Amino acid sequence: MTGISSYASYLNLVRTVTGGQRNIDTLSQQLSSGKQSTDVAFYGVQTQRLLDLRTELVRRQSYTQVIDQTSTRVQSYNTIMERMADMASELTSTTRLPAGPGAVRVSTVNNATAGSMKVSVDLTNSRFMAEATYTVSAIPSRSGPPGSFDVTVSDGLGGVATNTINLKQVPPQVDADRFTITGGPGDGAIVKLNIEKLEGSGISSFDVSWPELTATKEIIKGMTAELQSLLNQKVGDRYLFAGSRYDTVPVGDLISAKQINRVTLVGERGDVGTTYEMTLNGKRFTYVTTGQEQSLNEALTNSTGTGLVDQIKAYQPPLNVTASVLNGVVTVTGNDPKEGFTLATNVYEPGRHNNRIEASPLAIDGDTAPFTIQTASETQEQIDHVKLHGAEADVGDVFNISIGARTIVQNDGAPEQVVIAGPTEYSYVVGPKDFDEIAAMPAPQPSMSAFVATKLMDQINADGTSPVVASIDPADDTNIVLTAKENNSQFQTEASINNAGNRTMLVNNKLPPLAEHGDFTSTTRPPDLPFYDTQYAANATSTAAYDIARVQVDDGYTVSYGVTSNDPAIQKLVNALRSLTAAVARPGEYSQRMNEARDVLTGVTGELRGAQARVANANTAMENVRSRHQDALTKAKNELAGIEGIDENEVAVRLKAAMSSQEATYTVASRANSLSLINFLT
Repeated sequence: MTGISSYASYLNLVRTVTGGQRNIDTLSQQLSSGKQSTDVAFYGVQTQRLLDLRTELVRRQSYTQVIDQTSTRVQSYNTIMERMADMASELTSTTRLPAGPGAVRVSTVNNATAGSMKVSVDLTNSRFMAEATYTVSAIPSRSGPPGSFDVTVSDGLGGVATNTINLKQVPPQVDADRFTITGGPGDGAIVKLNIEKLEGSGISSFDVSWPELTATKEIIKGMTAELQSLLNQKVGDRYLFAGSRYDTVPVGDLISAKQINRVTLVGERGDVGTTYEMTLNGKRFTYVTTGQEQSLNEALTNSTGTGLVDQIKAYQPPLNVTASVLNGVVTVTGNDPKEGFTLATNVYEPGRHNNRIEASPLAIDGDTAPFTIQTASETQEQIDHVKLHGAEADVGDVFNISIGARTIVQNDGAPEQVVIAGPTEYSYVVGPKDFDEIAAMPAPQPSMSAFVATKLMDQINADGTSPVVASIDPADDTNIVLTAKENNSQFQTEASINNAGNRTMLVNNKLPPLAEHGDFTSTTRPPDLPFYDTQYAANATSTAAYDIARVQVDDGYTVSYGVTSNDPAIQKLVNALRSLTAAVARPGEYSQRMNEARDVLTGVTGELRGAQARVANANTAMENVRSRHQDALTKAKNELAGIEGIDENEVAVRLKAAMSSQEATYTVASRANSLSLINFLT
């Protein structure tokens, strides 16, 4: 019995140690977790309420987290919309953008062929519409009387004007030197020229600019780039203004427009063998003149389909452009606003003929003009020879002969005095129609020099006041024979050739962005996309692009807080910037277009402020819900604390006591460590 009693005491000791450790573990867990128990069964009848409170905590904490995350985007929206409204306001300010383009600057005219043509610009009576390099070209008139020239003024942007001018006409022409440009962004410009000299084919040029517009251009360009950047802002994992297309960049080029290049053909049909070249996207197209063209425009397009534009149109696979010709101007337009192209042009002239006046072998003095071969006397008339050197000539070459009656006045005691009456000038300019006329003659056909000699002879003989009769030397059809009408009648002859030639050019210019665009008022409605949307080319419609960002902030409560890149107010701001871009490309219309854009911007400022207000209201709504969640969380946490909570001080005291008791128990156990059941039984 004594043994059994001792063993019972041993088992009791083991239970005491185990129970003490269990009590310590429970108190430690309460102290570390702050809860009475992590096992809901511990709470008995309060278990369901405990589960409900925990669920409410998770729900409200989840909504609060979503609101916190969304608030970052909402704040970004608010900042960006405020900046957009400020931009619209700035653009309406005359201190930021001037009401007018400022003073126009016209450079000094570069008269490349001053020997044939020399002009200047009458600034007082001229009016310009666009910044450009203006080219003035003169060619022998196609339809005017002898001595007439077709003078063309072009701006290289598609605008041209042509007048027929004859400086020798009596009475003088009225307003023949006033050119009204038609076509292109420079349409409506008036160029008044002072024509100081016009005796043959020529080329002159001058630049027109508005220096004060430089700063305005930079402001508009900078604001456009800034707006594009704002609309492509990304916060976290999504683009703010993309609607529900979170991972799609919403905006492309806000000044998106098809590239337009204008190539203006300057000059008249040139000489045989002139090569005209266009290189489009690295593809080279050429046309070589044959001399049989009716017009130089045939180098661009003709009935045989060999013109430069004909070749471009026929190229396979098709190029990414559309090319057309009107009035000697080639318009090359890109098919896709997002895809540009390169275009280069050149003209390669063949070798020019160098014509001159050659001394007659029969001349009395071969080194001094006139080339007189017979002097005047009482029994004979004076005879002069004017020999044209060279069988050929170039289009635009000018042949001149001047004849004046020569009188010698005897002065007593002084040298004799020579008086030249007149003189009368005769000239002939070689034109393309001369080559056509020669080609139509029966064989043997004359050389161009012989043809010109005959033309000059006809002019002299048609002048009844001329002191001479002109004829062609039977032995040399390039030699003009001038015979005085009377014996002992003296005359003086001067002759010259201006080898100006016909200088043709292909003036190639890329038009400024939106220079020819006129409508900046249209906006799209859902689901159609505006042109600047990155998905516009591939998909003209997208409801996802118009989806307003929204967030669920509570059960049954969703707040819409976003703005899309195609919001009507933003579309109007984009259109206003495009209108301003067009305005600086056409300074002549700057004031009108600026006023129109400002009218739009005045309304846009209010609309953008309204969009910003909607974002602010959404932010306020979310903050209110967030506040309610916080209040509910506080209340739920307090109630949970009432159910699960502990008094940390009390638990700590109890834990300390339990540990002390357990330590005493371990001491007793250590003494009884040698007392085991086996030892006891043995």
